[in-house]
Amino acid sequence: MQLGDIIRGFSEEAVASETLLACNDLVLVARVDEAARRYEETVGEYASGAVRRFANLAGNEDWLGLMNVVERADDPGIGCFIYMINWSLTKDEAPKPPAHAGCTCGGGGCS
Repeated sequence: MQLGDIIRGFSEEAVASETLLACNDLVLVARVDEAARRYEETVGEYASGAVRRFANLAGNEDWLGLMNVVERADDPGIGCFIYMINWSLTKDEAPKPPAHAGCTCGGGGCS
């Protein structure tokens, strides 16, 4: 199976939800559940969206990290899934800068 096939599979809500439970990582499940509630999604929606976000937004170093995980993992599919979920969680859990920081637009639109 190729990486593109793995990503397409995990992009489906039901597959992502089942895979998350198959990871047997309660901390990861709790983090995904918290993020899903924050975005008013189901756990499966968040997990499948996280995979799609990684596929669309990850940089070269992120892909290199994924390749290292896939190469070393006992189960490359699960390793790939966990890596992509953790990448998305890290992005979503990062503090957001205040809107319009450093500008003088007053929140009405920067120019």
